[in-house]
Amino acid sequence: MNPQPPQLLASGQPRYVVLAQALMDDIVSGRYPLDGLLPTEIELCQQFNVSRHTVREAIRRLSDLGLISRQPGVGTRVKATQIASRYTQSSDGIEDLYKFVRDVRLAVSGHGDVIADEELAELLECKRGQAWLHVEGLRYVADETVPIARTDVYIARAYRGIVEDLGDEQVPIYSLIEKRYGLRVVEVRQQVRAVNIGTTDAARLHVEPGSAGLQVVRKYFAPNDELLEVGVSLHPGERFSYSSTQRLELQNGGKGR
Repeated sequence: MNPQPPQLLASGQPRYVVLAQALMDDIVSGRYPLDGLLPTEIELCQQFNVSRHTVREAIRRLSDLGLISRQPGVGTRVKATQIASRYTQSSDGIEDLYKFVRDVRLAVSGHGDVIADEELAELLECKRGQAWLHVEGLRYVADETVPIARTDVYIARAYRGIVEDLGDEQVPIYSLIEKRYGLRVVEVRQQVRAVNIGTTDAARLHVEPGSAGLQVVRKYFAPNDELLEVGVSLHPGERFSYSSTQRLELQNGGKGR
């Protein structure tokens, strides 16, 4: 028996949503197999008696769900038969940043000592020649087999001893540092920027080379502004989103003086 796709429809839904659900049903049922091509836009217009705008919106929705990819000169190819997991991080403060690394597991693929060259020194905000422990791996949500990110973690040389504690993928590395050295992370600085995913990372993340991605850099500080750890994660854009809420606390009930 074929698996049932998630139902995205309700009465009165826009036509592009109806079309997207119909195409999703066809993909899940095997009518359009993995690595196969969907009909062209013109063919879909004729088959469903809809406008080209409707077809494009439906295709965009399936692309956002990670089911298809568009290749210029080739067509629209089926790249998955089930919706990929998407991690959404919401942040109202430092505890929500910690929650991200608790929600996902890091499968460590390797570690070793590195010496910061000019490029790495700029990323880590350190002097050239400084030594760091480098840990690399892939991040997964729960028991999913498709990663949501490739991650590089750099730990200050003084805290290299946590290499002995690596292996418990559910425990964030900053927590290992805190526990082993009796420290407390008091500040996390985060930067998010859009990037294109290169060929090597695309293979690891199961996306097309050149796909849109998000690079998230997190820097963990102890008291006295000491940098303990820098985490650099590369997320496929279709599997990660970030939202943040900032509040202004007004005194005197919000009334000016």
